[in-house]
Amino acid sequence: MSLMNKMITVTISINGKPIYTRSAVNISEIDVGPNQINSYKVDTGKTIKHLPRDGAVVLAKKMLDTIKEEKNEI
Repeated sequence: MSLMNKMITVTISINGKPIYTRSAVNISEIDVGPNQINSYKVDTGKTIKHLPRDGAVVLAKKMLDTIKEEKNEI
C-alpha cells in the first residue's frame, strides 16, 4: 500500500473559529505478527505510533495530546 497522501488533520473550533489544529502524515507501516503499526509524523516533528485497528479517534486523541494548551486566568 502506498503511503503517498495519507494525512490526517484534527481541528478544534469554537464558534466556528479554529483554535487548535494538528496535522500528521503516515511515514511508515510495519506488520508485526497480526498487528500493523503505523508511524505518523506530526506537524511539530514528533512521531506517533498507532495501531490502525484502534481507529481514527484514538489517533486524533494522540495528536491532540501533543498540544500544549495555554491556560487563561480569569
